[in-house]
Amino acid sequence: MNGKITVFNFSGVYEQESFYRGDKSSCFCVPGAVSLLDMKDVPGTNCMCDDSAVLEIKDRINALCGEAFADADDFLNGVHFIDSGNYHYMSYILLSMIKEPFSLVVFDHHPDMQPPRFGDILSCGGWVLKVLQDNPNVRDVHVIGADEKLISELDEEDKKRVSFYTLDDIKTGLPKTEYPVYLSVDKDVVRRDELITNWDQGEMEAEDLISRVKELANAPDRRLIGIDICGECALDQEGIDVGAAIAGNDEFNAKVLELFK
Repeated sequence: MNGKITVFNFSGVYEQESFYRGDKSSCFCVPGAVSLLDMKDVPGTNCMCDDSAVLEIKDRINALCGEAFADADDFLNGVHFIDSGNYHYMSYILLSMIKEPFSLVVFDHHPDMQPPRFGDILSCGGWVLKVLQDNPNVRDVHVIGADEKLISELDEEDKKRVSFYTLDDIKTGLPKTEYPVYLSVDKDVVRRDELITNWDQGEMEAEDLISRVKELANAPDRRLIGIDICGECALDQEGIDVGAAIAGNDEFNAKVLELFK
């Protein structure tokens, strides 16, 4: 991992966080290490990403690769923050840039394998299934922490294409793979009393998730080729202390970056 950070700011929530800023409140102060992409003006992106939005996002990524990175591989080989779970489909877009066989490891309270309700639109709830359908380089997919009831509701044939793991399953270690690994983390896998996202949440402890990311990042027998993280709270989220929720996510994000300094 090259230690570079890309922040995709769709909702504006990152403007309230400091983990990526090059100042005393940030754990990551390397000049030029952070790229902030303001995506708030891109229409058609909330939960579902229409074709025009996909093209615009790819154009902005390509422009960034030409400006701040040596090439697309250099861009991918960093940490990507992709806003709330509403934008988890960004993983699909990032994975489409990988040009070698790879394994996908996902921490998520949801399987994200829902077929589209209309057309072939990319969505936060169906991006894993779409990766399986569209990406010629994905060799295996491992989803950790997904709700068992949601898994049971999946199409049986689709379910067979993914390896699912409970939190108990990984107590002895993460899944073994023979290919380079791309890691996608949705913080909704974490207990709600420890971290607040804008989706229903699982039972993983935040420190356990940090430990698992560290384990994967440092594994001598596995090459980590990229990581993305979503699960911020929403700025207009009801029933919570938004300021406290943002602060909790900010602190978690900073801890993740400490792993790659």
